[in-house]
Amino acid sequence: MALESTMDDSQYVGCGIHGRRVATYVCQHIVQTLRDGQPRGFWPAEAEAGELYPDSWCTECEAVLNEAGEWNDETEAKAGVTLTRSACYERAKALNEGGASPDISS
Repeated sequence: MALESTMDDSQYVGCGIHGRRVATYVCQHIVQTLRDGQPRGFWPAEAEAGELYPDSWCTECEAVLNEAGEWNDETEAKAGVTLTRSACYERAKALNEGGASPDISS
């Protein structure tokens, strides 16, 4: 896989279910969607060249960000930025965009 040859080990995180996956960050509310299935919106940051999983947050965090005008210590604390894996990111994105959760068991 070409992606793997361009990324160092610090950009991966292990998962007991999915194995070694690309590390990414989302707000705590998106993580909550993975637990309860309740959509909360999905707002990805503008992706940099080659970035497949940009940091993302929910609609509530988007409102906080818009009010503050930028990410800062306070907005990041409210967001509860959480490390997750690319497989979970894809599942959360699908759930929060109102689609079916993709099969990520393989």
